[in-house]
Amino acid sequence: MSGNRAKARAKAGFLSAALSLLILLILLPLTAQSIPNTRIMGYRWLLSAIKNNQPPSGYIDLAKCSMTKNISDMQADRRTYQISFTENFSYNPDNGEIVTIMNILYQQTKDLNGTPVLMSRPATTILSGKPQGSFLNYQIVMNYDGKTLMQLYQCPWDKAVFLWR
Repeated sequence: MSGNRAKARAKAGFLSAALSLLILLILLPLTAQSIPNTRIMGYRWLLSAIKNNQPPSGYIDLAKCSMTKNISDMQADRRTYQISFTENFSYNPDNGEIVTIMNILYQQTKDLNGTPVLMSRPATTILSGKPQGSFLNYQIVMNYDGKTLMQLYQCPWDKAVFLWR
């Protein structure tokens, strides 16, 4: 009889440990999302931060993004820019798209007759993410000499987008 008790206890201990491990595996992703100051690693984390009134900010590395459209005579931009969802963002419940718009001063150096000259142009950047996308779209639009210039980049969440709550 004591052999049956030992087997029953061992079985109960194994089931208890397995149940504890299962609960831990289920709760781990939920607690990882709720930890403050964690990195945003995709659309669902961004949506969670915005819905919890913790709009993120950080930076985007265009050197690790791919340009998908270029309606301008500008070269591909490979710089790093600060981004934020704290000022002007929207969420569309119909398609799940999250958009933020930022006004920036786009600065670049031009070589005019051997002299480097800093040129500043006001620009608008539009960041957007959709639930089915594995990237964040970064679009920059500016007006210059009566022309509208636009570039669109796709930036992978894991390599180019660095956002924190």
